Amino acid sequence: MASVHRARSLRTLGRRVGLALVVPCLAAAIAAVLIVYMQGKARVQHGAQYVALGSSFSSGPGIPHQSAGSPLLCARSDHNYAHMLARKRGLTLVDVSCAGATTNDILKGGQYFQSPQVDAIGPSTTLVTITIGGNDVQYLSNLVAKSCSSDHSIVSFVLRACVITPTRLVDKHFGELGAHLRDIAKEIRARSQRAHIVFVGYLDVLPAEGSCESLGLSDKDIVQMRGIAKRLKEATRAAAIASSAAYVDPNDQTTDHSACSAQAWVNGRFPSARWTAPFHPNVEGMRAVALAIDASLGSGVSY
Repeated sequence: MASVHRARSLRTLGRRVGLALVVPCLAAAIAAVLIVYMQGKARVQHGAQYVALGSSFSSGPGIPHQSAGSPLLCARSDHNYAHMLARKRGLTLVDVSCAGATTNDILKGGQYFQSPQVDAIGPSTTLVTITIGGNDVQYLSNLVAKSCSSDHSIVSFVLRACVITPTRLVDKHFGELGAHLRDIAKEIRARSQRAHIVFVGYLDVLPAEGSCESLGLSDKDIVQMRGIAKRLKEATRAAAIASSAAYVDPNDQTTDHSACSAQAWVNGRFPSARWTAPFHPNVEGMRAVALAIDASLGSGVSY
């Protein structure tokens, strides 16, 4: 009987310990979801001269510091190119760029409970910059997946993210991208006829030739992903032209600033700075993009 009593006591203790662990974890999870919900449902500011739209290549994940009042999961830096450009030009800014955003998030919303990014645009908006499309065609996610799947030393939680989107799906999404980009320009003009629209290309992650250890990609993957980057650039430029919008390619430099460069504007697969994202712009890259946009706007026009 004593042994039965001890077994029951141990089971009861186990249940209590389990509850003691589960309840705080569940409460923390609910609190986190509520925070994300409240941040996403926060009212979008209006009336800014300059509105920045886009994904992580615009928001600047991991670049110090988080923009005040911005949703945590958007990883929006106060030193991304939009903030740098606004300070340089003395423009009021509403930055709604968000890590992971697609063209659908700009037009229809829903990302982290947020409204469409275009809702930030009003009649007084005179400048809109957009860096988008990479997530539509799985450009960055495939770069990361191909890199981590080739290195079994990376911790297990990263390995679980190494799911490569097949080429047939990437091609399908490329077939839809141009129309989505043109729809963004059309929607911006419907909200502000005064807006000067600038599509901003993605900084080069890969060098024009060759490779390096910081990429962690096979020669075959390098060639394939270089082709994807080129198609993304061409699709964005074509949509800008078709929409009578401007296109800025921040890579129009004589010097290589890829992840393989000694003066890199983007991180490799293992960023040197803590919390920054693999294959994403660093602060020098953001500064270069801001300067490229500033040069394209010219000095004689007020935005």
